[in-house]
Amino acid sequence: MRFRPRLWPTVIALAMLPILIGLGSWQLHRRVWKTELLATIAARMNGEAAPLPASIDDPQAWAFRSVRLSGRFDSDHPLQLYGRTYDGKAGIHLLTPLIRDNGVAILVDRGFVPIEQGNALAQYRREDGPVQIDGVVRLSESPGWFLPASKPGDNIWYAVDIPAMEVATGLKLMPFYIAARPTGAAGWPAATGGTEGTGIRNEHLNYAIFWYSMAGVLIVIYVLSSRSRRS
Repeated sequence: MRFRPRLWPTVIALAMLPILIGLGSWQLHRRVWKTELLATIAARMNGEAAPLPASIDDPQAWAFRSVRLSGRFDSDHPLQLYGRTYDGKAGIHLLTPLIRDNGVAILVDRGFVPIEQGNALAQYRREDGPVQIDGVVRLSESPGWFLPASKPGDNIWYAVDIPAMEVATGLKLMPFYIAARPTGAAGWPAATGGTEGTGIRNEHLNYAIFWYSMAGVLIVIYVLSSRSRRS
């Protein structure tokens, strides 16, 4: 057997190989960036709770920060966030507007309620007096391609879409929401703000291995296709 490269396989291999290697290297760079991002988020979430300002010009700068705020719940406008699980149970997250002392409204994710509790979800741990919330700032979510469409008329939500929730509640809401931290109180809702994931995955090492593997497969195929028997 001898190595006899042919024109078009060689052209294709020379064109594809740098692309595959470049994609693998790009994923490694993304992995470094994502690792630093997750470290920043962990530091914000685990830091000392800061008083939430009356207004925030740059919500992104406050994302995942640990904060403290007070006010009164508007229990007449509860919102039910579906597709959630907790401790092996399927259920919803109960979001309730909090009217702060300055009159500004902000959504608070009060936590998980099992779906078998029926239609009286808003009545659990109803808070009619002043409350103080320790929680984590979370940004408004855009409905994704793989999520079912929310049904505001039926109070069925699959993403925390604050502009749409403003319309549903009739309230002017701050452009982010607060995921309440667990308080240790028994019953529902079970707050999860300090323990739930960020929703940000770091799979870039796997992606890099995939692209580098494809580069290796391309080399093997090219070499095998370029071998021919001696006359």
